[in-house]
Order: sequence, then C-alpha cells, then structure tokens
Amino acid sequence: MDPQFKKDLLIAMAVGFSVMMLLRFLPRIQAKMMGVPFVGTEVAKRMIDETKDVLVIDVRTAGEFAGDLGHIKGSLNLDSHNLAEKLGQLGDALEPYKAQPILITCRTHNRSPKAARILFQKGFKKLAILENGMTGWNRAGYPVNKL
Repeated sequence: MDPQFKKDLLIAMAVGFSVMMLLRFLPRIQAKMMGVPFVGTEVAKRMIDETKDVLVIDVRTAGEFAGDLGHIKGSLNLDSHNLAEKLGQLGDALEPYKAQPILITCRTHNRSPKAARILFQKGFKKLAILENGMTGWNRAGYPVNKL
C-alpha cells in the first residue's frame, strides 16, 4: 500500500471520527451553554417527590413511551421529532408552564438536549435533563408506568 495513501486514509478517518463525535455531543454542549443542567436519577427523583410542580416531559416516541422502559408517572409525552411544531400549536396555553421546573427525559439523554434547546428558545428557563434518561431511571429501580 502506498505510504501517502495510508497517511491520507488515516487523516480522513480521524476527521470523520472527529466530526461524528462533534455531532453527537453538540446538543449536550449547547444545553450546557444555556445553563441547562444534567441531573442524576437520585436528584431527579427528589425533584419529582419534593417539588410538586415539576413537569416531566418525555421526548421519546409514543411507542417508546408505552414500551418496555415505561415512563415516569405523570409525565407528558411530546415526541422530540415534532416538538417545535407541537409547541407552536399550543401557543399561549403554555405560558403558565414557563415558570415551573421542567425535567426532560428520553431513552438515554441523547434527544433531551435538543428538546431543551427548543424549549429554552420558546421561553422555558427552569429546565433540567435526566442523565441517562429512562435507561438510568430503570437501572436505579425507580417506579415506571406502562400503558
């Protein structure tokens, strides 16, 4: 194999890997830049148990929400794929919720940062993301509802 080709191939692989990692972590970086914290399952459980006005938004699909991992009791299912559109349709009806704490969850916390960014842009400021999502919640043994 030509040494220059090997060098070019290694550079291309390194650039590709770097771009892939940047795209994967960019939503998390953006959430942190907005001041949206990632909270562990214990902190999230305390928030839900001790703060009665916490709204839990689960941004997984309806199938995932009803699936094996279940969902946190009382959570609102707003699929991240059409979250901005849905929030736009609800309009002023959301005003009362903008001042209350909101915990955002998905399966593993990969979709939650994107949802946090959308919610933040719509005026929601008391946001937190459940670290490790419903996978972590289940791993901790906390209760879930299943449809």
